[in-house]
Amino acid sequence: MQSQEVIADVLSKAGIDATDFMHHIGQSEVKERLKAITEEAVTRGVFGAPSFFVNDDMFFGQDRLDFVDAALGDWQ
Repeated sequence: MQSQEVIADVLSKAGIDATDFMHHIGQSEVKERLKAITEEAVTRGVFGAPSFFVNDDMFFGQDRLDFVDAALGDWQ
């Protein structure tokens, strides 16, 4: 299987229209938005995924969701 076929298969299994998805990711505005978000993440110190921010506090990893929840409780 070619990599685009693999991607299309995964997207389809996730209930995502693969043709529509591939069309959108090829658009220059989408690519530019991804670059901007990536640059912002690097500036904020992100080094992996998943990373979560509550205000300026960064939490890394799904095992930190309790800390994110607590920080959101303080924030609200």
